[in-house]
Amino acid sequence: MPGAASYSASKVAVKSYGDALRGAYWGRVKINVICPGFVESRMTEKNRFPMPFLMTSEKAAKIIAKGLARNKGVIAFPFPTAFAMRFLTLLPQALSDAILRQSPKK
Repeated sequence: MPGAASYSASKVAVKSYGDALRGAYWGRVKINVICPGFVESRMTEKNRFPMPFLMTSEKAAKIIAKGLARNKGVIAFPFPTAFAMRFLTLLPQALSDAILRQSPKK
């Protein structure tokens, strides 16, 4: 997200690293990458912009526990946010740039 470039880059790096580790250690260690949307926390309390699909930490914990029980490689939620982020990567660069320029700045 353009308004939080460093934060976004670190999330992508952790996801890619987790994906690679999951493949490298398959069958020996379970590795799951958790990609949450907005969850109520001290961090989100400070945000002064709309946070779509903001959820409680209890709800997020239930989703994470369910994903871990199923050994999902990536536990991304809520669905609309996860879908939108994945969909943006499929669009032509000019179109995704135009959409992302409308996102709020952190």
